[in-house]
Amino acid sequence: MEHFTLRNGIDNSYVFDLSQDSQGYIYLSTMRGVYFFSGARFYRLHLDGVFSADNGVVMMRLMPDGRMLISDGYNLGLATAATSARRSPTTLSFNIFSLDHSGRILGIFVDNGQVFIQDRSGLRKCELLVSSLSCAVQVVPGTQNATIYQARDRVLIIPKNAPVIQDLTGNVVFFAKQSKIFSICPNRGTVRNLCILLEKRLISTDNQGNLSQSRMDWAFSVADRGERSIFATGSADATVFFDGNWLRSFDGDHWSFLNHELSREQEITFAFVDMDKQLWTAQDLVELDKLIGWGDWENLEPQDIRSVWSVLPTGSSHVVFTSQGIYSLSGYELGEKLGDGNFFFGQSDGQGAFWAPVDDATLLRCRYEISRLKCDRRLPIERVTGLAFSRQLDTLWIASDDGLLSLASGVATPPHVAEDVLGRRLTSPSTAVTLREDGTPWAVEANILYRKSDEGRWIPVVEHWPNSADFNPLVMTFTSPSDLWIGGIRARNGLLHLTLDGNRVAKIEQIASFSIGSQIVFSLLWDSGKRLWVGTENGLAGFDGHQWVRVTKDDGLISANINQQGLSEDRDGTIWITTSRGVSHLMHPEHLFLKQNLRPAFVKVMLGEKMLPEKAVPYTRDPLMVTLGSLNTALSSTTYFRYRLEGVDQNWITTTTGEIRYNFVPPGHSRLIVQALNDNRNLVSEPIILEIRMLRPWWSAWPFILLYTLSIILLPYILNKLRFRYLMKRQRRLEALVDERTTEMRAAQSALEQQARQDGLTKLMNRRTAEASVTRLLEKLSRPDDTGVMRSATLALFDVDYFKSINDSFGHAIGDEVLAGIGARLIQAKRQEEIIGRHGGEEFLIVVQGEFAEAQARIASLLAGLSDVPFETKVGPLSIGCSAGVARTRADEVWADALERADQALYKAKLEGRGRIVVSAQDQDDEDYPD
Repeated sequence: MEHFTLRNGIDNSYVFDLSQDSQGYIYLSTMRGVYFFSGARFYRLHLDGVFSADNGVVMMRLMPDGRMLISDGYNLGLATAATSARRSPTTLSFNIFSLDHSGRILGIFVDNGQVFIQDRSGLRKCELLVSSLSCAVQVVPGTQNATIYQARDRVLIIPKNAPVIQDLTGNVVFFAKQSKIFSICPNRGTVRNLCILLEKRLISTDNQGNLSQSRMDWAFSVADRGERSIFATGSADATVFFDGNWLRSFDGDHWSFLNHELSREQEITFAFVDMDKQLWTAQDLVELDKLIGWGDWENLEPQDIRSVWSVLPTGSSHVVFTSQGIYSLSGYELGEKLGDGNFFFGQSDGQGAFWAPVDDATLLRCRYEISRLKCDRRLPIERVTGLAFSRQLDTLWIASDDGLLSLASGVATPPHVAEDVLGRRLTSPSTAVTLREDGTPWAVEANILYRKSDEGRWIPVVEHWPNSADFNPLVMTFTSPSDLWIGGIRARNGLLHLTLDGNRVAKIEQIASFSIGSQIVFSLLWDSGKRLWVGTENGLAGFDGHQWVRVTKDDGLISANINQQGLSEDRDGTIWITTSRGVSHLMHPEHLFLKQNLRPAFVKVMLGEKMLPEKAVPYTRDPLMVTLGSLNTALSSTTYFRYRLEGVDQNWITTTTGEIRYNFVPPGHSRLIVQALNDNRNLVSEPIILEIRMLRPWWSAWPFILLYTLSIILLPYILNKLRFRYLMKRQRRLEALVDERTTEMRAAQSALEQQARQDGLTKLMNRRTAEASVTRLLEKLSRPDDTGVMRSATLALFDVDYFKSINDSFGHAIGDEVLAGIGARLIQAKRQEEIIGRHGGEEFLIVVQGEFAEAQARIASLLAGLSDVPFETKVGPLSIGCSAGVARTRADEVWADALERADQALYKAKLEGRGRIVVSAQDQDDEDYPD
């Protein structure tokens, strides 16, 4: 159910009337004006100055030529033109006609192109003059105190106290023999839907103006409803009836409550069925709603049940399988509970009973008789996922976690485990089983497709799936002896079509996920109408052999997430769909495949701040802004558009909002071509074309073009002389400027390179540069020298002892002075072949080449140069101590391993009291390590 509020462009003031023109525009009349529906939202008609600001438009009628008649109760307005795909209601203007007699207009009616006005006396025939409305003095016979209805393009009358319905010519179109029970439905709204109540019968008109009769299977009394509105309307397929308390729908066989947010506290003043069979209602005079899918869908949403899994038609009734038990379905309402347990789905055995798995542990055989569920057999089987009953073999085939099983009907023996051609028992989890027309079972076990041979063995048919190595088939069904469909999960395309040549797979076709709207398939159904239905987590898809259609919540489905084994066909050809929220009943599956017209339209065309007229407009650089609409109210929510402005766009441009903007339109004759598209129904509309004629600017006239041509020929020679002098002077200036800029750029580049390599505080190598230098050094040392000896290097990682206390006591600025001093001393003491860099924070890296003992001595010397002499700071001399970890790099290791050993040795130096150098434990065992 779709609510329309301020966000949809409607002010929700007092709702008077609803109508639709032949183009498909829906019009809404309220206390504050008239609105029209674009398929996405409502737009207000420009009626300023048409009527007095104190009077709203309370009545609307459509003339046969498509022009709109409106009235505020005192005057009449007639549109000067009808709408079209190019001319939207935003462009309409109205001629106002005043009455030539006094009195309030109670109603306006149109019959065969003739306008009639209803006042307190009755119905008067009127003639539209140039500036006035001339109505006959004489009242149309039979209309005094009569109840008058507009039935599409004709007027129907029920004279007072007469059990007949007649037209304006006096012809009787309906006569009730039992006049004492002839009752007219009361309606206090301004819109009247013809509604007559007889004993157990309801007489009403549909959206085509035809009379229909619906039998009523419940007791009803108009007198018991007080002053509440009671009305009926409908389409050729269904009737809707509001009895003052509840809104009911009749599909020709049974009545059902419409499953939407209506309660007894709300009064529905009228209902309207448009040409796309969408039902609109007005509640409490201020709320406008559209019931999505009315007439095609019935929805059941149990409030006290967590999960509804599937519906099984049984005999003359239905049972519903849920997580809380099995229930009867009576009158398309959930009935009494028949049994406890988590029931998933059922399979009829052709003898009035059915098999149903329960609680993922048991398979039951039950029979539903006279509101009772009687189960006569119970089999312990783990997680049954598929069932198929072969009447030819009188055998039930079972796909379960216990494997692929078979059970002979009427035999009290345990299920038999299937065996392959090698005699191997098929005990791996089986996920799906189905029957060919000849009764031959096909099944999936361990993700392998098998078929049963005439000898009773199971032969593998498909062992590797083309859509994915991880594809997990869940459901499958035959649509003919040579067509097998398989659906599942864990693949880019979750639906496969197998074409069979006898028992051999001749072809496997992957059905693209956009065709069914999902990569996951939970359920398959081949119905009696020779249509394939696919249930996914994104809705329902259908295939009639020619086209795919998709159905979602926008079409009336209660929820898009369809359960596994959630599709079943009823005996009358309708489809039951169970979802995560409840059950949807598709009453007319064939309607989904009917040819639809999306009816795109230009709702609003603005050039700058003004409406674009149909005539040529002066040249302007104002932007072109276009708003598109789809007047098919059944498909508008899933429809989008593509457009192309000839001469500007080479390819189609897509818009899902229906908004188009061009910052500039070239002068001359342009054509904006638009098509509406709907992927759910695979529809592309016929193009609609907006002609744009813009005059060329004055400077593009022929005299000016000739002047431009002469200027182009003569001026270049003159300008070339002047330009040559200017360019020579400019070249000299540019050369000087280039030299200056080159010098600056080289200096800046040098500074940047230095900054990239150098730590900004200590002026040592930064961590990245130091690591790169160590990597290059170790690569060099890994190659033997001229004597064949592999050289090595010693790595030291040291930091300042108690450096945090310096920051905490004197501040980070003093700490930075100390670090800068350390960098200065290390740079001064550094040898050319040594690598010294800041590793991070107060931690430094030293790499020294040569013998291990000499390298250790060199490292100790460098650290002594830091500790022996205090650093001069702003707070006075500060002495520091250093702890170091030393490791020797090896030719066969990554230098990061040596760095990790040095880091561990540094950690040990700190534990042992700081102010010392510790060699890593591994390097202490080295043959060059001094004892």
